[in-house]
Amino acid sequence: MPDAPRLPLLPLALFAAAFGLEECTVVVYLRHLAFPHGYPAAADGLMAHVASLEVYRLEIAREASTIVTLAVLAWLSGRSARLRWRAFLYAFGLWDIVYYAGLWAITGYPTPLQNDVLFLIPVPWVAPVWAALAFAASFVALGVLGFDSGRAWLFAGGLLMGFASFVAANVDGGVGYPLWLFVPAIALVLAALPVQGGARSA
Repeated sequence: MPDAPRLPLLPLALFAAAFGLEECTVVVYLRHLAFPHGYPAAADGLMAHVASLEVYRLEIAREASTIVTLAVLAWLSGRSARLRWRAFLYAFGLWDIVYYAGLWAITGYPTPLQNDVLFLIPVPWVAPVWAALAFAASFVALGVLGFDSGRAWLFAGGLLMGFASFVAANVDGGVGYPLWLFVPAIALVLAALPVQGGARSA
């Protein structure tokens, strides 16, 4: 019986790392364009400054292009839907980790403990960097190890709760990051990992 198809982990990792470094460089340029007198060091007040700037649309276009690029990479990396999904999670997670590592190395901001505007689609996501990195690391693990075929619904639930935690500031007026949402969200995402002796992984 032929071996099960495997992800091209090394090429995906090299692409994700290079893309992450490129992305953080672009963001540094956009910061200088949007804030020629200095970048505001507080994410909670950032959107008030950015919302009226033309660069806001450029940032949305950049984010959409990033997702499309990673999706196409994943599509080319496997023949099955499950393998392509794993490739996307793996590449996305590594890209996000390298992006924040590069941004911190170049500018010193944000640190893992500081808030950042993580995403703008469909609404701004604001959360501590460590929360974004936790999800990114879990995506890498799922990409490498696969899913327990009977637990995909846990992953979907975790993603929804994670999204809710990131956009909570838009609902509750900027109250601190809701750990009560983050903890069960990351637990559900990790619960989709295959368990030795359990159901077959995807």
